[in-house]
Amino acid sequence: MTDIPRIVAVGTPQMFRHQVARALDADPDALEWVPSVTAAEELVSEASEAVAVLVVSPEVKDEDALGFAEYVSGSSPTTAVVLVRDQSWNGMLPAAMRAGIRDVVDLTSGTEELREALNKAVSWSTSVQSVRDSKAGTRRGTVVSIFSSKGGTGKTFLTTNLATAIAHISEQDTAVVDLDLDMGDVFSYFGMEPEHPIQDLIALGEGASREQLEGAATRLGQHLWGFGAPTDPGAEQLSGGAIGKFLRAVRNSYPFTVVDATADYSDLALAAFDLSDEVCLITQLDIVGIKHLSKALETLVRIGVPKERFHVILNRADSKVGLGPEDVQRVMEVEVEAMIPSSVLVPMSLNMGKPVYVESPKSEVAMSIGRLAERIITDAGHEAKRTEYLKGEPDGGQKEGRKKFRLFGKG
Repeated sequence: MTDIPRIVAVGTPQMFRHQVARALDADPDALEWVPSVTAAEELVSEASEAVAVLVVSPEVKDEDALGFAEYVSGSSPTTAVVLVRDQSWNGMLPAAMRAGIRDVVDLTSGTEELREALNKAVSWSTSVQSVRDSKAGTRRGTVVSIFSSKGGTGKTFLTTNLATAIAHISEQDTAVVDLDLDMGDVFSYFGMEPEHPIQDLIALGEGASREQLEGAATRLGQHLWGFGAPTDPGAEQLSGGAIGKFLRAVRNSYPFTVVDATADYSDLALAAFDLSDEVCLITQLDIVGIKHLSKALETLVRIGVPKERFHVILNRADSKVGLGPEDVQRVMEVEVEAMIPSSVLVPMSLNMGKPVYVESPKSEVAMSIGRLAERIITDAGHEAKRTEYLKGEPDGGQKEGRKKFRLFGKG
């Protein structure tokens, strides 16, 4: 096939794109690939050039595939969705058709069926698409996810304090989202408990208004809103597709969203990464933690998250353990973005239920987080309304020394 329209392979593995290309007798480079339905929804929502066909991998769960097809049907009705399965879909075809799926291909029947389905989908999309889908770029908020593949690194501490700093410095409404639905600790840093289960938000869907979102949120401070779920170790896991729709609703309503991602490669975390403008990888100066995070970075890049989204944050960066920031950069091959010093203020703030940034604003811990927040705000095109303490010296009364901790890279 020559001069093929825009076709996107959706779902892991990345070699799935090659399988689709072979069926079309096309060069794999002529097709696009995204790792998840969340990333595909993002691509469709922001595409200036219409997507003709979305081909969904067998690795995408049935529930997510149906939800994805419904989303595409509503947001890009001239785009065809072809669902590829590696087993028979007995009894499910009516549900697929209702969701807007043009065809379901059973690979156990051979590749010829895939070829025929793709050619039909291309023909249908081309015939009904008389004009390009030139969507105006809707202004949306900035999403920052915080991730660590190892416990005890300060992931939730950074999430809560960074969100607080962004809300304070930008004076823009900011959302903080706790994706640890079974044992999340975000609200503990504010001395609160979630008032509404996150499942209530999921039920609102992507089209939820700001008023509806705030009805299911918890006010954590000035310009700061929290979304999470009461502690429930037996909580039923939500799908990545459902979380992706929820996060898009939050992103469309809040100038800034900071996500406390799960500590593993769950569907929830991957959905957050797909929608994030940047992902902060937090670690400490210990070789085990650095190796863990380096492997995590390698895995995330391999499954399709762009490497340029990642930034390394060093927590307890003044620890005298024989390692330095240059060692982390050498191992990770990602520049260290910020360094946060050790301080007794961190556990004290958790016990008091007040972020360090609020309780001890002149401490080096607060100032290092404030500088990171300023960079994120500025990159997003907002004004960073610096306060006097951010311009000045750390509070000497904290007895944390006078050593300066600066940002590496941007800012």
